Amino acid sequence: MSDIVESTLGALLVLDNFKSQSTARMYNKILKPFFEKHISLQTLAHHPTKVLFEMFQSRGCQHFEIAEGPEGGEDAEGNPLGEGQIRCDGMC
Repeated sequence: MSDIVESTLGALLVLDNFKSQSTARMYNKILKPFFEKHISLQTLAHHPTKVLFEMFQSRGCQHFEIAEGPEGGEDAEGNPLGEGQIRCDGMC
Protein backbone atom coordinates (compact mmCIF):
# COMPACT_ATOMS: atom_id res chain seq x y z
CA MET A 1 0.00 0.00 0.00
CA SER A 2 2.81 2.42 0.78
CA ASP A 3 4.12 2.05 -2.79
CA ILE A 4 0.74 3.15 -4.15
CA VAL A 5 0.60 6.16 -1.83
CA GLU A 6 4.17 7.16 -2.65
CA SER A 7 3.58 6.77 -6.40
CA THR A 8 0.34 8.74 -6.32
CA LEU A 9 1.80 11.61 -4.28
CA GLY A 10 4.96 11.58 -6.42
CA ALA A 11 2.97 11.71 -9.65
CA LEU A 12 0.87 14.59 -8.35
CA LEU A 13 4.02 16.42 -7.31
CA VAL A 14 5.57 15.98 -10.78
CA LEU A 15 2.33 17.00 -12.54
CA ASP A 16 2.20 20.16 -10.42
CA ASN A 17 5.80 21.13 -11.32
CA PHE A 18 7.10 20.11 -7.89
CA LYS A 19 4.89 22.52 -6.00
CA SER A 20 3.78 20.81 -2.82
CA GLN A 21 0.50 22.69 -2.30
CA SER A 22 -1.61 20.29 -4.41
CA THR A 23 0.05 17.26 -2.90
CA ALA A 24 -0.51 18.59 0.62
CA ARG A 25 -4.17 19.37 -0.15
CA MET A 26 -4.74 15.88 -1.54
CA TYR A 27 -3.03 14.27 1.45
CA ASN A 28 -4.98 16.37 3.96
CA LYS A 29 -8.34 15.87 2.22
CA ILE A 30 -8.16 12.16 1.31
CA LEU A 31 -5.29 10.27 2.91
CA LYS A 32 -5.03 11.88 6.34
CA PRO A 33 -8.69 11.22 7.30
CA PHE A 34 -8.33 7.60 6.11
CA PHE A 35 -5.14 7.08 8.11
CA GLU A 36 -6.60 8.70 11.22
CA LYS A 37 -9.69 6.48 11.01
CA HIS A 38 -8.05 3.16 10.16
CA ILE A 39 -4.44 3.25 11.36
CA SER A 40 -3.41 3.14 15.02
CA LEU A 41 -0.52 1.82 17.07
CA GLN A 42 -2.51 -1.38 17.56
CA THR A 43 -2.97 -1.94 13.83
CA LEU A 44 0.75 -1.35 13.29
CA ALA A 45 1.88 -3.65 16.13
CA HIS A 46 3.11 -7.15 15.36
CA HIS A 47 0.94 -10.11 16.27
CA PRO A 48 2.25 -11.84 19.46
CA THR A 49 2.66 -15.17 17.64
CA LYS A 50 4.85 -13.51 15.00
CA VAL A 51 7.00 -11.95 17.74
CA LEU A 52 7.35 -15.37 19.44
CA PHE A 53 8.30 -17.10 16.16
CA GLU A 54 10.90 -14.42 15.40
CA MET A 55 12.34 -14.77 18.91
CA PHE A 56 12.71 -18.56 18.51
CA GLN A 57 14.27 -18.21 15.08
CA SER A 58 16.70 -15.50 16.24
CA ARG A 59 17.98 -17.98 18.85
CA GLY A 60 18.50 -20.70 16.27
CA CYS A 61 15.33 -22.67 16.99
CA GLN A 62 13.91 -23.68 13.61
CA HIS A 63 11.74 -26.68 14.53
CA PHE A 64 9.00 -25.73 16.98
CA GLU A 65 5.27 -26.09 17.37
CA ILE A 66 2.73 -24.07 19.27
CA ALA A 67 -0.45 -25.93 20.14
CA GLU A 68 -3.51 -24.57 21.93
CA GLY A 69 -5.98 -26.63 23.99
CA PRO A 70 -8.30 -28.46 24.18
CA GLU A 71 -7.18 -30.33 21.02
CA GLY A 72 -3.64 -29.11 21.59
CA GLY A 73 -2.49 -32.18 23.46
CA GLU A 74 -0.60 -32.23 26.73
CA ASP A 75 1.77 -29.99 28.65
CA ALA A 76 5.36 -31.01 29.54
CA GLU A 77 4.11 -33.11 32.48
CA GLY A 78 1.58 -35.01 30.36
CA ASN A 79 -1.46 -33.12 31.63
CA PRO A 80 -4.12 -32.29 29.01
CA LEU A 81 -4.16 -28.69 27.87
CA GLY A 82 -7.28 -26.73 28.70
CA GLU A 83 -8.92 -23.97 26.70
CA GLY A 84 -6.53 -21.06 26.17
CA GLN A 85 -3.44 -22.95 27.38
CA ILE A 86 -0.45 -23.20 25.08
CA ARG A 87 2.27 -25.82 24.62
CA CYS A 88 5.48 -25.09 22.81
CA ASP A 89 7.71 -27.93 21.66
CA GLY A 90 10.89 -27.55 19.76
CA MET A 91 14.43 -28.56 19.14
CA CYS A 92 16.79 -25.63 19.21
